[in-house]
Amino acid sequence: MIKKGEVNINDKLLEFSYGQFTCDIDVFFYDDDVLIRFYDASKEQSEEKITDLVIVDPGFGFLCLKLKGESALLSGYLVKDVFVSEEMVSAAIDFIEGLSPKYKNIYIPYHIALVKQVGYVEYNGEY
Repeated sequence: MIKKGEVNINDKLLEFSYGQFTCDIDVFFYDDDVLIRFYDASKEQSEEKITDLVIVDPGFGFLCLKLKGESALLSGYLVKDVFVSEEMVSAAIDFIEGLSPKYKNIYIPYHIALVKQVGYVEYNGEY
């Protein structure tokens, strides 16, 4: 399980792990705010493979942490079939809060939607 402060943001490829589950993450910073994308890098297409038929995998979810004065707000969505327990969601929360010392010991209310895919809209270059 990830503990606060154990994340090295200088790593080229970051991972989130909980129990037997591991996935890749992208971390995006804007000032003191941070956004994390959870995904499987093996499903990402390289630039050379982006031609006619492209399948864009949406990943396993996003979390966004925004600093608001002496507090912060955490929101986002996670795929329910992947984030299967409250403990796993808590580990994802701990992970994003551990990315910056500015989030240590401050009040952070959150609302994270657990979603199930029921359909999709896509443009893949074929039509």
